Amino acid sequence: MKVLFIGGTGNISLSCTRVALEKGIEVFHFNRGKRTSPFGKAVTTIRGDIANRTEMKKLIGDQRFDVVVNWIAFTKEDIEADIELFRGRVGQYVFISSASVYHKPPSHWVITESTPAYNPFWPYSQNKIACERRLWQAYEEEHFPVTIVRPSHTYSDGWLPTVFGSDFTVVKRMIDGKPIVVHGDGQSLWTLTHSDDLAVAFVGLLGDPRTYGETFQITSDEALTWDKIHETVGAAFGVVPSIVHMPSEFIAREIPELGPGLLGDKRYSLVFDNTKIKRYVPEFRARVTFAEGMWRSAQWFEKHPEAKVADPKIEAQIETLLQRWKGR
Repeated sequence: MKVLFIGGTGNISLSCTRVALEKGIEVFHFNRGKRTSPFGKAVTTIRGDIANRTEMKKLIGDQRFDVVVNWIAFTKEDIEADIELFRGRVGQYVFISSASVYHKPPSHWVITESTPAYNPFWPYSQNKIACERRLWQAYEEEHFPVTIVRPSHTYSDGWLPTVFGSDFTVVKRMIDGKPIVVHGDGQSLWTLTHSDDLAVAFVGLLGDPRTYGETFQITSDEALTWDKIHETVGAAFGVVPSIVHMPSEFIAREIPELGPGLLGDKRYSLVFDNTKIKRYVPEFRARVTFAEGMWRSAQWFEKHPEAKVADPKIEAQIETLLQRWKGR
């Protein structure tokens, strides 16, 4: 099977590339080559800029692929360009959507693929919904062989998922004895999935004609409160965080750029029913607990001490929130 990953060196796609290679799949990456690939000659890299579609068309030439996965499609315009480029020359087109498309506020705390897609808060999610709708139109009108995948919050080794991102900033505050901020009362449930687990399910969908015209969410079955998430992150580094709770609306008002992702996603309890993906890919089970994942990330940082730095922008945001919360 010949598979083209547009992108291929990101958080999720690296794990998916590794699993695909282990299964004997012939993998191609199309990207600008700015990140070093750990796979060497095992992957054929086509260097180019997806923003230049004329160049991309020339670089790909008359090649046909059994599967094309666009890891970096975010707008309807991206999808239009892919349909035009791969029409009639791809066996399956996989679109990476997002679990953030699901109805907000949620009508039920357990999410399935049939949960309506509607997010009035976050442009990112609205664009993903528009992408999905255009692909369904292509599937219905011209049998364009689309499969849609909706990951939720997925992380890999070296990531430290917190309200403010995945770098070392929040952990450094914990180590330094500084307070950190968690939205709401810290008790809403959130689902975090290690990329190694997601990759097993994802690669299992590739080239399977039963998946054409279908949508799949792929997440862990482990749901933790946001307090527990931050405590688990801290425990991996031997510290107990000092947590200050603030309403999501307050955080969104004081730091507007955090608003859409917080109000349109993270403030709600979200638990996912993975029955469908397990039916199609029986070998999929989320085996990496969040505690194990954070231990692995801690080990990664020990090997990369240069990454143990705080982002000045995030540090300033947290300090601003703490000061304004105290002075309200």
